[in-house]
Amino acid sequence: MRQYSVPAHFSVGERDNVAAMVFEHERDDPGYVIYQRLVDGAWTDVTCAEAAHQIRGAASGLIAIGVQAGDRVSIFSATRYEWAILDLAILAVGAVTVPIYETSSAEQVRWVLQDSGAVLAFAETDAHAAMVSELAGDLHALRRVLHIDGSGRKALDQLEEEGASVDPAELTARLEAMRAGDAATLIYTSGTTGRPKGCQLTHSNLLHEIRGTRECLPTLLRRDSGCWCSCRSPTCWPGR
Repeated sequence: MRQYSVPAHFSVGERDNVAAMVFEHERDDPGYVIYQRLVDGAWTDVTCAEAAHQIRGAASGLIAIGVQAGDRVSIFSATRYEWAILDLAILAVGAVTVPIYETSSAEQVRWVLQDSGAVLAFAETDAHAAMVSELAGDLHALRRVLHIDGSGRKALDQLEEEGASVDPAELTARLEAMRAGDAATLIYTSGTTGRPKGCQLTHSNLLHEIRGTRECLPTLLRRDSGCWCSCRSPTCWPGR
């Protein structure tokens, strides 16, 4: 089989990380709309400054409840705005995001949480939270379950409140300590032929993918294209 390659037109530095890109975008263009989210039936703009504020609040909350660099933190949810904010907050404190399909069975959820050693889980609905709580006896590393939606307190509000007393310098120190080769996410296969298997991706892996995609799709990813990316959108702008 023939293989072809061309030199990359971009680079990823040793100190680059996904989360830092968000705050650089906030610094450069705080009023730019990077998300639209559905609120009470209407699409509402979210600027870079607003998203970064929520990411900082959630990240500070994670520090306050004891999440350490390298810890695994799971998100058991469908794709939604809060998923992206929580993901970036997890990365900002140097922890590792472990996504779980919202349609996963109890046994699949048990395995992913056990195998990854997740210390914290975000559950989208009451049903998701109840499933994780029922499995808690088998999940010795898991310390806490927070609700993204449903009848419980909302995770973003709770984290912002708990993180209010955290010195901003602590988050800055976490960001500065990260390296491109650090783990960013642990993604499990669907498990159709056996138990799901975890694939570790680093910040470097993600940034190469993002910057490579931007090189291939410059028109689509222009700031004036009218497109919003559903995942990690603050990192996709041209010029980064």
